[in-house]
Amino acid sequence: MRKRIEMRKTIKLLFFLMASGSLQSQVFNLDDAIRIALSNNHGILIAKQEEAAFKTDVHPGAAGLLPTVDANGGGSYSYSQNNQEFNGGIFPAIEGMEASQNSQAAKVSASYLIYNGGSRIRMYSKLKTSSSLSETQTKITIESTLIQVVNAYFEVARLSNQLSLIESSVNLSRDRMERVLINYEYGNSSKIDVLNAQVDFNSDSSRYVSTELNLKRSKNELNYLLGREISIDFKVNDIVEIPEVKKASEYIKKASENNNVILLSNIQLNMAELDKKISSSNFMPILSTNLDYGYSGSASDVGVFKSASSIGYTGSVSLKWNLFDGLKKQRALEKAKINIEANTSKLEQTRLNIEKEVQNYYDALTQNIKLLNLEKNNKAVAEQNLERSKDLFNNGSITSLQFRQAQLNLLQVENRINDLNYGVAMYHYQLLRMTNELVK
Repeated sequence: MRKRIEMRKTIKLLFFLMASGSLQSQVFNLDDAIRIALSNNHGILIAKQEEAAFKTDVHPGAAGLLPTVDANGGGSYSYSQNNQEFNGGIFPAIEGMEASQNSQAAKVSASYLIYNGGSRIRMYSKLKTSSSLSETQTKITIESTLIQVVNAYFEVARLSNQLSLIESSVNLSRDRMERVLINYEYGNSSKIDVLNAQVDFNSDSSRYVSTELNLKRSKNELNYLLGREISIDFKVNDIVEIPEVKKASEYIKKASENNNVILLSNIQLNMAELDKKISSSNFMPILSTNLDYGYSGSASDVGVFKSASSIGYTGSVSLKWNLFDGLKKQRALEKAKINIEANTSKLEQTRLNIEKEVQNYYDALTQNIKLLNLEKNNKAVAEQNLERSKDLFNNGSITSLQFRQAQLNLLQVENRINDLNYGVAMYHYQLLRMTNELVK
């Protein structure tokens, strides 16, 4: 009897912990998680800030399409007191003669590169293409981060469901243990039956505590990805809807047209082609012009002129054509051509890799849906088996170990269904990422 009382105290303590652990402060769905991540995730914010900083360089002036204008000026002043004595004594000596001089100058210069083989136009096009590259890289970062958010969200939901399943198993093990203890007191069960029941109850309780810890860690991970306090507690919507599955060819077609990694490779190829055009421009002459407008003036107490000044402008046009530079231009052009070939191969490799990943995710999605349907049918059988075993156990027709096996069979089926549910959802979202439909 004392042992039975002690076990009941243990059971009450465990269920108090279970009840206190189930009190949550916030419920939100996956769309909420994605919205919060887009606003708060530090990786996404950094990527957006870097993109904004890069776009400041997309300007005609950065490509040399605008003239340069410089202004400079200066002035000087000197003062002296002179003593002079002439040879021969013909002229009287001069003492304390004061003299001062000053001068000023100012100039505005403007220069403009009129022609350099179209290199500046192509450089400006490259800057705009680089901006598209930065924008696409940001999108890839956002997609990568959001798929982590989706995965973390589903992991919280999966573990929450698993915790509920284990809690049901703990309840069943508790009922079984109490019944075995009563039977043992009346001599209808053996000591080994009691020990087995206690071991099973403790195992289920331990599994509950371990799963609760894993759930807490998963919540911490999701809070981290959402860029908010790690200690915030919450509940998630654990309802998983089976998505409508299209043909594999439709996913592959969408991915080939819209996947951001493929778009990035396309942009890199375009930049390589622009580099080739820029290298070709180096073979052309350079025509430039320069215009100066300036003023200069001076005044002096000595000399023939007391003051002088000038104001005016000068203009010049220069033509430069490099005829030989040690074949540097030729080597740069050859390198640009090789880079185009490399980026073309990279694009084809990327297309094949994306097609492979889409096919793999599609196969995993469809197979998991098939397995899920099979396990749902299996669950109905396992539930019937457990109910029948419970009746047989209560009237003493089967042993506690046989009842335990029926219990484990149902728990295993329910866990597989739980895993498959979120596996299907995760593969579906991976396909959305591959087809550039994750962020709407």
